[in-house]
Amino acid sequence: DRDAGNFADWFRHMLQEHPEMISDLKSALTEVIGAGFNGIRLERVSHEVRVLMASFDQEASNSKLSYELRFDEMSDGQRALVILYGLIHLTQSQGYTLLIDEPENYVALREIQPWLMSLEDASGDTLPQAVIVSHHPEMIDYLGREYGILLQRETSGVVTVRRLDTRNETEDSLELSELLARGWEAE
Repeated sequence: DRDAGNFADWFRHMLQEHPEMISDLKSALTEVIGAGFNGIRLERVSHEVRVLMASFDQEASNSKLSYELRFDEMSDGQRALVILYGLIHLTQSQGYTLLIDEPENYVALREIQPWLMSLEDASGDTLPQAVIVSHHPEMIDYLGREYGILLQRETSGVVTVRRLDTRNETEDSLELSELLARGWEAE
């Protein structure tokens, strides 16, 4: 779904069809969420229903406390990270094109940069194509110079589409996001 409301269903499908992909996802999530993250799994709650669960460990007073959260009990940022990394790792070599609108929502700056690097590494290799829509400076500065396309609404209401023109910039110039914010990006 557009809002990833069916992520658990999609995860279950991918787990059944491509179980070998889950270990790469777990490794990536452990790295970005933290050492206390143990993984995600589907827990049976009735004959026909399974719930997506995330398991964690926490060190407390010389003991290790283990606990689990339902996917909907995780923070918005943690859920976003599971979904974003799931999109990269569970769609490998399947011919998908990812279309993602503002992936940086709910995700900290220190968390979005590694995801962007993972996405760029996978794109064109195990992931044929990804289209990101964003106005976040980190996204613009990281991907915009090489891959950026500007959608600009004219006063008439028509939206024009063009590649970002970065030919006249030097190494000492402002970041692309700053040029756009000031309206200085070359026409």
